[in-house]
Amino acid sequence: MLTNYLKIAVRNLLRSKSFSAINIFGLSVGMTCCMLLLLYIRSELSYDKHQQHASNLYLMAQETTIGRGNKGAGSEKNSTASAPYAFALKSEFPEIEQVSRLWINLIDDKALLQVREGGKAVKSFFETKGYQVDSTFFELFSYQFAEGNPRTALVDRNSIVLSEEVAHKLFGNTSALNKLIRIGGTSGNSEEFKVTGVYRDESAHSHIDAKFFLPISAGWVGGFLREAKLDFCCNNMFITYLKLRPGTDPNQLQQKFPAFMEKYASGDLKNVGFDKKLFLVPVPDLHLYDQINTIVTPTNTTTYLYILASIALFTLLIACINFMNLSTARSAKRAAEVGVRKVMGAERGSLIGQFLGESIVLSFLALIIALVLVMLTLPVFNQLTNKALHVSELFDLRIVLAFLGLALLTGLLAGSYPAFYLSLFNPAQVLKGKFVNNLSAIALRRGLVVFQFVISVGLVLATFVIQEQMHFLRNKSLGFTQDQQIAVSLSSKEAHAVYTAYRNEILRNNQVVGAAGTQYYPGINNATDFLLYKPEQSALNGQSVKTNQVDYDYLQTMGFKLVTGRIFSRQFPGDTANRLVVNEATLRKFQIPVNKAVGHKLNFDWQGETHHYEIIGVLKDFHYENLHQTIEPFTFLLNRQPDFNYIIVHVNTANMENVLGFLEQKWKALRPDEPFSYTFLNEDFQKNYEAEARTSRIVSYFTAISILISCLGLFGLAAFAAQQRTKEIGVRKVLGASVTNIVLLLSRDFLALVVIAILIATPIGWWAMNKWLQNFAYKIDIPWWIFVVSGVLAITIAFITVSFQSIKAALVNPVKSLKTE
Repeated sequence: MLTNYLKIAVRNLLRSKSFSAINIFGLSVGMTCCMLLLLYIRSELSYDKHQQHASNLYLMAQETTIGRGNKGAGSEKNSTASAPYAFALKSEFPEIEQVSRLWINLIDDKALLQVREGGKAVKSFFETKGYQVDSTFFELFSYQFAEGNPRTALVDRNSIVLSEEVAHKLFGNTSALNKLIRIGGTSGNSEEFKVTGVYRDESAHSHIDAKFFLPISAGWVGGFLREAKLDFCCNNMFITYLKLRPGTDPNQLQQKFPAFMEKYASGDLKNVGFDKKLFLVPVPDLHLYDQINTIVTPTNTTTYLYILASIALFTLLIACINFMNLSTARSAKRAAEVGVRKVMGAERGSLIGQFLGESIVLSFLALIIALVLVMLTLPVFNQLTNKALHVSELFDLRIVLAFLGLALLTGLLAGSYPAFYLSLFNPAQVLKGKFVNNLSAIALRRGLVVFQFVISVGLVLATFVIQEQMHFLRNKSLGFTQDQQIAVSLSSKEAHAVYTAYRNEILRNNQVVGAAGTQYYPGINNATDFLLYKPEQSALNGQSVKTNQVDYDYLQTMGFKLVTGRIFSRQFPGDTANRLVVNEATLRKFQIPVNKAVGHKLNFDWQGETHHYEIIGVLKDFHYENLHQTIEPFTFLLNRQPDFNYIIVHVNTANMENVLGFLEQKWKALRPDEPFSYTFLNEDFQKNYEAEARTSRIVSYFTAISILISCLGLFGLAAFAAQQRTKEIGVRKVLGASVTNIVLLLSRDFLALVVIAILIATPIGWWAMNKWLQNFAYKIDIPWWIFVVSGVLAITIAFITVSFQSIKAALVNPVKSLKTE
């Protein structure tokens, strides 16, 4: 019987080639979209699941409230803590088996790696994503070592563990073990390190995207840990991981943290007016833990995964709706078959099985085509999503079973209504030729068309809103000049030493408007802040203020707008590190009127000593962080040493290539052993919106695909509608109807459905996109024209789709139409 059903299914597919082609193509495209998005979502959900101790690994995070004396003081969750917490927790709680800290070098974002022979660098390049960790790190996290022993790899202070990628760049195909590398930059202080391990890259599956690891005891941070007076309050710059003993309940452990804080940290926190609460976050949850923006790497939000999962589901639903619509629309052609089968004794159940079987056969044919399409489009999809998904992942047993289940579910879903609908035909009426489409079937088809276009119009609305928000983010005035600003890295002590000479050289070029040194610049992480308070108040009333140390000309080079007072100037020898230039948000935080700001004093307590600062100027508010964040208090201090991580070069030319060549030439003259490294400030700032840009690209492409599938179904329905009304069209033409009249007649019903879909989709789309915009502190108001354009676009596309068939039917010779009938 199954063989017979299969033969009938194949015959029906071959007999109705256009119907089969539309359905198979629509289903295969829908499945392809669904598969690609499922691979992406699976990748996002798989972070750190591969860790051997994943079920017992936790990040120790903290919620900090600053300023106990301030009414309504806000709290902030962050992933970093002070240095002493890790080993104090381990000694206090036997439930904690092992701990490790990780330090991200926030002062310079890249390190200079060199292989030297005979006193000269034979290999030299900058590498980002180098982290310093405790020697216990590889007891917590599972890395596959190609060379070396993970247990002992970081015991020595001058050891380094490389990824295979970096090892290959430095030493080619030869073994890297025990080779020496010189590392410049603040993290290494130009020390030599011996390679003690090489690991296979795990960044595609881990929130720690390291290219190399150094011991936390090395370099600047190692000296800080050995020599500084450490407390449980300040210098919150270490990410602390805990490995709990098997069977430990993390919730019960968390309940003991308040007593721990009272014992170890209460004194330090009280002195500066802080309040901290510790809590645990499972390491496998970190990548999607959006309550903290960055945990080594930027976190993602489950909102985007829900959006992509919805797009995958809706795209597949649209393809299934096409199948259902076309199957019920052509039911008259199967009516006689059903009637004969019922007369011959076929039961309803066997008929349902036959039609579902046909649907499943068609679905599995679409699955085979979809798998081929996925393989062909995966490289493009990887570029679209910035992923590194591999074709081999398609053949993972769980993925194979998921795709087979998807095909089966699609076949059952797409064929369910046609199967039950066709099996209900009355054989007596059908065989007498009295079969007509009933109202319920017509109403369902219309409802499904409306549903299709509700999804499509909603996706078009989402695309427009996302693109408008991205345009707003790219073009909003940030309060400084971001274009034609080049940030040149000074990533070694030797580079710091030649800063003044390099600045003087490049300023001789008439295309260089200005150049000045800085520790940080807008768009990258600013790691430094301090707790300021008014002299008439205590430190308990302190406010956390971001700060940056800059050269004299930095504020002018960046184009910040002065509200009152002045900026740093060489004409004022009294400008020292105790003079402040603040933004307006700082004044609001301290409730200082703008007209009384200049000369106002602020204090900062550090290790028992009070430091006094004076405001000399106020800048108009500017965005130092991305527009997800509100503008916070910010101050600038003058660094007269000078000792900077970057030099910002403002140029005024359309020929950027020539200027970059000039900057590199002058750099090589001063630092021949150190590569010239630069970036554009506006590009760095836009990197903060990579998640939104990626979502925008995905939504745009898949919206276009969903519209294509919807139009494909509409095209098929229009063809059947024109075929059913062949005689009517012929009569109307004989009576004088024009081609335009015929086209409007056949298009009117479909366009009415699209208009209904627009009316339904508009309020739903407005609500959904307003919810999405709440993720931004600065956002657009959704303009009215987006709804108009979306509606007009949907109607136009639908009209073009339907009118093609309508015009084709209207141009047929009426004599032929009537004769055929």
